[in-house]
Amino acid sequence: MTRIIEKLNNDWSFQLGDGNIQAKKVHLPHTVDLTPAISSGGVNYQGTCTYYKEMMMSEVLQDKKVILEFDGAMGVSKLFVNGQLAREHYCGYTPLVQDVTELLKWGVMNEIRVELDNSDNEDVPPGKPQHALDFTYDGGLYREARMHIVDPLHITHALLAEEVAGGGIFVSYKEVTKESAIVHIKTHVKNEYREAKTFTLTQQIVDAQQVCVGTSTQEVTLQGGEAQHFECDIQVDRPQLWSPETPYLYQVITQLNEAGKVYDEVTTTIGIRTFQFTYDQGILFNEEPRRLSGANYHASHVYIGNALPESVLRRDALKLRQAGFKNIRSHYPFAPGFVQACNEYGLTLIVSAPGWQWFKEGIFAERAKENVKDMVRWQRNNPAIIIWEPMLNESYMSESFKVDLHNIVHAEYPYNDCYTASDNGPTDILYKEFDENMLDPEGEEYVQGDVEHAPVWVREYNDRPDDWDNQSCAWRVPRGWGEEGMLRAVDRALGLDPQSRRQNYINMVNDNKICGYGIWPGIEHNRGYQVTPCWGGTLDLYRVPKFTYYFFQSQQDIKEAGVVLFIANYWSEISSDDVTVYSNAERVRLYHNDELVEEIGADDLAVKHPPFTFKNIRTRCKQRERSIIKVEALVGGEVVATQVRKSPGVQRSLQLEADFMDIPLRADGSDLVMVYCKVVDDVGNVVPMTADKYPIRFSVEGEGEIVGDDSIGANPICPEGGIAAVFVRATTTAGTIKVKAQMHWKQNAPSGVKPAELVFESVVK
Repeated sequence: MTRIIEKLNNDWSFQLGDGNIQAKKVHLPHTVDLTPAISSGGVNYQGTCTYYKEMMMSEVLQDKKVILEFDGAMGVSKLFVNGQLAREHYCGYTPLVQDVTELLKWGVMNEIRVELDNSDNEDVPPGKPQHALDFTYDGGLYREARMHIVDPLHITHALLAEEVAGGGIFVSYKEVTKESAIVHIKTHVKNEYREAKTFTLTQQIVDAQQVCVGTSTQEVTLQGGEAQHFECDIQVDRPQLWSPETPYLYQVITQLNEAGKVYDEVTTTIGIRTFQFTYDQGILFNEEPRRLSGANYHASHVYIGNALPESVLRRDALKLRQAGFKNIRSHYPFAPGFVQACNEYGLTLIVSAPGWQWFKEGIFAERAKENVKDMVRWQRNNPAIIIWEPMLNESYMSESFKVDLHNIVHAEYPYNDCYTASDNGPTDILYKEFDENMLDPEGEEYVQGDVEHAPVWVREYNDRPDDWDNQSCAWRVPRGWGEEGMLRAVDRALGLDPQSRRQNYINMVNDNKICGYGIWPGIEHNRGYQVTPCWGGTLDLYRVPKFTYYFFQSQQDIKEAGVVLFIANYWSEISSDDVTVYSNAERVRLYHNDELVEEIGADDLAVKHPPFTFKNIRTRCKQRERSIIKVEALVGGEVVATQVRKSPGVQRSLQLEADFMDIPLRADGSDLVMVYCKVVDDVGNVVPMTADKYPIRFSVEGEGEIVGDDSIGANPICPEGGIAAVFVRATTTAGTIKVKAQMHWKQNAPSGVKPAELVFESVVK
């Protein structure tokens, strides 16, 4: 019997606090306590909690090895098996993994218990207390969990083997061209039988159509109790190279077998590519120079904190990629589901060690080093990863500590395509314009010119609040502030706002001395040290796009993203006098009530696709009566896209739509989909402002439930910019889900806003 991997996400018993609260049945990913949509300022729970479940371990398996793996257990975690402590773990962002074979009982029920504490702890990275932190320590088993059942002769787990640059399977590349590539595979095998084992180690590389494109076979003998690395090179002819535009994936299938008996088999997703960071040509990605536009991102959401199921993480990744971003960064390693989505969608990643404006010698520093080691071993095979950030974000650290972190990464990843980056450390890539004085009054301001010929990356740009205390700025604009605020946010991104003369998008795209740049943030998020969320970003807390989303989307070429055309004007009585259009077309025509007003080229701005600004259109065309504006995008003189905007009227009805993005809702008890409710007028236009004070109540029938209720302001809820949203969670039974939306207050039948219904299906997990 080969390796068995069983998900451990379902049917946990959960207790909050010291155990006096009655346990309830939950499914992973799970957050310890639902919070309001705006939960900044320490609203979330911090303290202890316990998860436990019983599992029958068949006597048939008693000669096997059992490994438990939790992708995310927030804070300090303790794993118990049948009452005995199996492992303690001191990071909420790297996996809790343990071989528990010796603690199990066969043929009877076994109890697995995980005790967690997400309280502030200055000895556990990131270390900084939440009330002073720019994100939140949301608690719980907030990522997925699984059980590996393996033969005593098996491929080891990279986080348990304790092998530098080894353990498990490690795939690297050399001599990569469009004609051929050498895939180097390093496999760590352990024989826990008493006697020697002779077996065949087979490596196969298969393409997306499951066609084998390369094979290696080795005859191996391992003595009892011995573990050894085995390495091979496999040539792939005419490889499909992975890049942000062509994220082609292969699989490496590794098998241990003897005379038809398969001891172990592991499948590893890879992408064949080569890249080199330079100080004057950007990134030479598959030998082609480029500079990457990116975004920073916190994996958190309304109500559920950071307990995002894989489908929600995938939708976030896809939305960011569709906005035109090609790199994502945060302050900690992401969940495997998000990383795999980035592999598939062509989003490169900066993987950062957990840290934020905090450093302490001693046990904290040692745990930070362990985190760096673990994150490389955990995620090293993902083609999306191009930079490792081992330094603690914006933290004043000793020079020896920074050197140690940099060296750990290169020791764990001793190949050419390994790059570290930091604000001011001894790393391969330097972040631009970091000022040490913000952390250490005695420090000297960091000057990029201190290191000659170093590649440069701008980790965060465009977010420069007034005094870093009150944090008011034109970039941090909620969608509900309407057109003028969102237009100002685009102006700020372009450097047209007085606050953003230094770091803005125009500066980024025209700086030939940087390899890439990430806007802060890509999506709004809650944080600990402010009672207001970070309102910056291109998507709001519910993932509804702002005007900035469409601007960045328009910076992609048509051959890559298709035609982008968006009217940044509601055409209401209080809309801007100018009509701004974001498009990647060559020219745009504007019509009013089907009469041509004018055709113009893009504004004179130094970006690839500047906005199109039609001046004084409201003054020239808008009368008291409702009217229609239409824009046409032109390429080569031909119309390639059209968009229409009609003056919004009074709210008449509700419309529901589920944000699936072609990713189905799994019936696993934890999967979620956001359902949007639009308040529309008589012709289906969203009524963006006048309906925002009218709460909407949602209900669900069938195999689903609404996440949250009126105790946290989740249901009923008022629209923002004419759109309200709720999370719908699937049950563990696949079937029909009917969502209903109606105005919370009683409606007069003739003039009331008509309710809406939406029916969809959950699928077998």
